[in-house]
Amino acid sequence: MENGGVLLEAEKDYQKQYRLSSWWIESRAGVKRLGLILFACADLLLIAFVAWTFVDVYVVSYADEQRAVLELAAYGQGDLRAYSSATAADDLEAGKATAVLSTTGTYDLYATLTNPNPDWWAEFAYAFTSSAGTTDQADGYILPGAEKPIIAYLVESLAAPRSVSLVISEVVWHRVDHHVTGDYAQWFDDRIGFDISNASFESVELDGKTIGRVSFTVKNNTAYSYYEPAFTATLLRASSVVGVTGTSLSDLVSGEEQNVTINWFGTIPNVSKVEISASVNPFDILSYKPLEGETTEDTRTRVQLRGRR
Repeated sequence: MENGGVLLEAEKDYQKQYRLSSWWIESRAGVKRLGLILFACADLLLIAFVAWTFVDVYVVSYADEQRAVLELAAYGQGDLRAYSSATAADDLEAGKATAVLSTTGTYDLYATLTNPNPDWWAEFAYAFTSSAGTTDQADGYILPGAEKPIIAYLVESLAAPRSVSLVISEVVWHRVDHHVTGDYAQWFDDRIGFDISNASFESVELDGKTIGRVSFTVKNNTAYSYYEPAFTATLLRASSVVGVTGTSLSDLVSGEEQNVTINWFGTIPNVSKVEISASVNPFDILSYKPLEGETTEDTRTRVQLRGRR
């Protein structure tokens, strides 16, 4: 009896498998056709979607898309203009210009120039205008956040020039690359760490004549050596400028100390204070004197490439 039940179950499984196999044999062609039809429909829908997108973009919505692009461009220009204005360098600020007697019949024209920008340094051209005429145009530079004297020496005039004005033109701005300098104040101190001391002005006898003499001591406390560092001496009586003069050294080597004198052959003013300012452009590769055994090209790893001097 148990064997009969087992055979009956096996026969039922066989019949089920037989019916499934028969159906697949009879319906295989139809299933294949249905699959091809579904694939064709999907392909047609994809083609229709691409065609509609093309028509919508280039025909139906073309005008609206162009308008949107122009609006985005206009808004972008406005944002760029606002950003550029916010980050642009402010103008250089020229102080009051004055004329001080140099020698008989000549005057030195003097003004201070301030760069209010901590992240920009500038190269520029300058000239002085006055009742004595316009001086020849000269080139200068000013470092970030610096104030420096601007001078035109030995301007001929029978009387003290009036209406003296400093004219700045052809300004070329250079942004400080903080990827190169890091903290600019520290970078600057590491390069232009000159110790200036014992500044004085006195009268001395030279070949039977009494002349003025500016003296000071400068020591280069940096690891860098320089060609032709320039120094300006501003002679003051109280807070008034009564004379200006300057000189440059052939070089100033790292660790070197030099005693500097500048003779004054003009009318000797009454001086209560002497201010000495150094002028070296650390962004100018030609300012650096290579160390012994070092090539000039190697120093390019220490400063930015120079612009116009």
